[in-house]
Amino acid sequence: MQSSLKFSLSLLAGALLLAGCNQMPASGGGSAGVAILDLAAVAKATGQDEIIRQEAEAARAELGAQLQTLAANLERQISAEREKIGITPSDADSQRLQEMTLQARQQINNAQMQAQNRASQIESELVADFRVEISPLAEKIALEMGASAVLASDSYLFWFDPAADITDEVIAAWRALPAEDPVEETVEEVAEELAEVQADLEAVEDELAGAEGEIDELQEAVAEELQEVVEEETAGEVPVIPAE
Repeated sequence: MQSSLKFSLSLLAGALLLAGCNQMPASGGGSAGVAILDLAAVAKATGQDEIIRQEAEAARAELGAQLQTLAANLERQISAEREKIGITPSDADSQRLQEMTLQARQQINNAQMQAQNRASQIESELVADFRVEISPLAEKIALEMGASAVLASDSYLFWFDPAADITDEVIAAWRALPAEDPVEETVEEVAEELAEVQADLEAVEDELAGAEGEIDELQEAVAEELQEVVEEETAGEVPVIPAE
């Protein structure tokens, strides 16, 4: 995995040619207006290589889980067909089961190839994103030293003047970048807290509504009992007959 990541960094770094820089004479010992950058060294020094590795491994793990699910589903289908035809299958049943098994293997092989290609694509995209983040820093430093292009320090580069190497400067510039603005995260956290508070309020309102309903039912029950008592007392009274 590490060698694959370094190879990807090397390939993308090999294409790192910053356009838009005006041709100016190189200052100091620079090599004729060309700056040199070791992108793999920048990734390692800034910890981005580890971040890329972890994200790529997470993607591979997810793809692997999908492959396992596919294999398990195909195995269940074959097992169900095997149970269906019984222990004494006919020639046609045996042929059909064999064809199903071959098709399942082919599907798994195709899925494995697709997963490998997708994993490589994801890794390349992660490295490309890192290159996009590094490019403005490299361009600024290259312009300041009078260079008009930035080339990669890789196996295709036979020799360069160490004075043209801007790797350390790019690493320092990356580390000097301000921390990400936490405002967006804070807003999201506040929104989540408000949502939780709103949910709690709704729960309390539901409880109050339930309590009010119970109180109303209790009041109705008490009123009915009082009415029954009054009716019983009224029925038990002896009517008074007025004297003649």
